[in-house]
Amino acid sequence: MTNASACGATSLCDTSVAERPRYYPRQIITPDDLTLEQDYFRNKFRRHNRLMHGWGVVCGAKVCVTPISVTADNIASYQPWMVTVTSGYVLGPYGDEIILDCCRAIDVRIGATTGVTGDPCVQASDPWCTDVYQPRTANTPLYIAVKYRECRSRPVRVQPMGCGCNDNTCEYSRLQDGYEIGVLSSCPDGDTPPPSLDQLGQTGTPDCPPCPSEPWVVLAQVMVGADGTILSIDNCKCRRIVISFGNYWFGCNSNGLQVASISGATPAVNPQAISQGAQNVATTVVIQTAAGVTQPPVLKADLGVGVTVASFTPGATMADPYSLIFSVAATAAVGPRTLTVTSADGASEASLENAIGIVAASAAPAVSEIRTANTGATDVSGEGSRKATKSNSLAGAPKSIPAAPRKAVTPAGVSDKKG
Repeated sequence: MTNASACGATSLCDTSVAERPRYYPRQIITPDDLTLEQDYFRNKFRRHNRLMHGWGVVCGAKVCVTPISVTADNIASYQPWMVTVTSGYVLGPYGDEIILDCCRAIDVRIGATTGVTGDPCVQASDPWCTDVYQPRTANTPLYIAVKYRECRSRPVRVQPMGCGCNDNTCEYSRLQDGYEIGVLSSCPDGDTPPPSLDQLGQTGTPDCPPCPSEPWVVLAQVMVGADGTILSIDNCKCRRIVISFGNYWFGCNSNGLQVASISGATPAVNPQAISQGAQNVATTVVIQTAAGVTQPPVLKADLGVGVTVASFTPGATMADPYSLIFSVAATAAVGPRTLTVTSADGASEASLENAIGIVAASAAPAVSEIRTANTGATDVSGEGSRKATKSNSLAGAPKSIPAAPRKAVTPAGVSDKKG
């Protein structure tokens, strides 16, 4: 079960080196280059599946009897020698994905049944060949198993390379993921009991798991009578199940927590016009909690990427707002931001959309308040400051005195009369 390579014998789990092609301009690309790139990523995914997730049944793929009909008295009859494998998802021992996209009827007297993912779920019959039945001993356990199989499809004509008669005129242009369902006489891994989950994360660095010697994943144990009657089906015997989080998730609860409003700590701070690059912007946030809470809870605040929260401090009493101080990166994206507050234990969460607005640095108003000299009105644009500075500079400058006209000087001995 090994492949020879320049580095010696390697197992089926490591069929190639971690090498991928590098493309460059004017390169002549061959099928070997493109195949190497595919193999690189396929083997990477296989290693990830095998070492990070393990192998076995992820979901579905249950084995059950195959009914024929149901009488008026609700009594069902079943086909002898036949079982049905339901749709499911399986990870093979070598990290391959096995997708059973439909139910397949299996005759336990036949050695194997093949299928291709995406094709019609009908077992194609060969008119030139008949099924070969294998004798089955009554009351002897049989094991329904599945393994990955790669199938070629879509043959196309190709230009022959020479004049010889051995040149192939057709090539398969596609590779499809498929599977093979077989009937085994024994459990490949000896029905080894699973390890205890109590030791998960409690040991040191584990050894890498060995590469399995067989490609089969057992789905169920089946007992058959002498006349083909399905006596029992055990979907747990010798079945290996992969731990999956596909059916698990967690949620959060606001628990009465609400973000009521946000405002500037001073009238000069406008939360809807925070400039890019602004530092230590001081705001106040009104938080509402569930009834019965007597002390302001400790919360965490977040305003998204590019905004760093320096502090989020609760008030002295429940009636006092929280103090939120944050800084905006010079490269922060322009636009509205949502304020999200979370409890210290992560059990409660609330948010306020359009809490602040980030504007470009060139379009942001001045932060400091400036009083104009004449009206005393507040000027946040900075225009009054520039006018006041210009006025003061002109007022303090000395008035210029017009210079006396200069009299032309004629050198001695030179007449200024023409002609």
